Amino acid sequence: MDTTDSPVLTPPVQLPKKRKRRWLRISYSVLIHGLATIALGLIGVAVAVKMKWTNDGGNVDLNSRYFSQMAGKYNQGFQTDSLTFAKQERLMYQNVGLLAKYYPHNAKIILDAFQRTGDVTIALRMLDAANLRMKNHKGYQKELQRIEKQADEASLSVYPWANYREWKEFCSVVRADSAAIDSVSRITGVESRLIVMCLVGEQIRMFNSSREQFKKYVVPYNRLILTTNRGYGVTGILQNTALKIERNLYEKGSPFYPGDYYQNCLNVKDSFPELVNDTIEAHKHLTIQRLMKGGDHFYSYLYTAFFLRQFQAHWEREGFTLAYRPEILGTLYNLGFQKSKPKKNPSVGGSTFKVGDKEYTFGGLCYEFYYSGELMDLFPLTSKPFIPTRELERTIVFPEKEEEIIPPVAG
Repeated sequence: MDTTDSPVLTPPVQLPKKRKRRWLRISYSVLIHGLATIALGLIGVAVAVKMKWTNDGGNVDLNSRYFSQMAGKYNQGFQTDSLTFAKQERLMYQNVGLLAKYYPHNAKIILDAFQRTGDVTIALRMLDAANLRMKNHKGYQKELQRIEKQADEASLSVYPWANYREWKEFCSVVRADSAAIDSVSRITGVESRLIVMCLVGEQIRMFNSSREQFKKYVVPYNRLILTTNRGYGVTGILQNTALKIERNLYEKGSPFYPGDYYQNCLNVKDSFPELVNDTIEAHKHLTIQRLMKGGDHFYSYLYTAFFLRQFQAHWEREGFTLAYRPEILGTLYNLGFQKSKPKKNPSVGGSTFKVGDKEYTFGGLCYEFYYSGELMDLFPLTSKPFIPTRELERTIVFPEKEEEIIPPVAG
């Protein structure tokens, strides 16, 4: 048989057993380590998420405290009254004007926002953001501080007593008494502002000397203090003074006699026996009962008007007038009839007292209030502080009395 062209069969190459096992070990090891690495990575990611290591930490903004302050600046009570709103609106316009000197574009945007919404807090918030960006501009900050200082000063009165919280409470109480004061003013011809002036002098002294009484009675209950430690009624008229005021209405020979007309202004029969306290002798007088009547201060104001009218009558007899001298009327009101000595250059004074760290005399305080403009809407200055008696007799009509008036008896 010819076998020359027959192919030669070669047996397959066999790897050594050792090399094969080595390759398997390496492959297995790579697989195991790969899986372990993946598992470890997953565990690491889970731990990082759990521990918030994957969060973007960043840095605390240098202005973080400023942002917190601004968040609470415009709370619900920000513009509770027209005075506060007017102050903030004025501040806003001034600040916008300042910003316009440096960045008119931004100033216009803020002003447009205010005009579109009518909400001053929106404009102020926008200004706060702009002012933060301008915090390192010395010229801008200096001018801004000046504007803010002026805004604070503009909200205060030049008269320190009018800046106290107690004064605001007092004003609300007096407003409730305006009808009684106006009634007394109309029938006696004494300007209502002169009557209130004496009330102010008596009550403002309470801001310090009887501060706890003021907080106890005026603030929570809207009542004026009945100043029994100095006198009776809300205007603090002394017992002897009140009795002499009544006598002067009837004693034509008294230098303080104001005229027959004023007898008609007082109903001498009015009494309030429920106020009589037998342990206080003075309370047995009908006069004191009238002044002490709680909740109705008409007689306090009436006796105050009589008092002022009698001073005016005394001075007019000597050729002088107290019509435009509230400081003298206040001084005499405080010191009493015995100090009324008509002359060209009388002294101003009276008792002294402190409100806060400021010292006042009674007459000086009356002068300040009278011309301060406070409560001017209810008790205005007029061209006739004392309406002439003849004019009152023509215009005021009293009901006919059933019987003759019996003058009050002193004692």
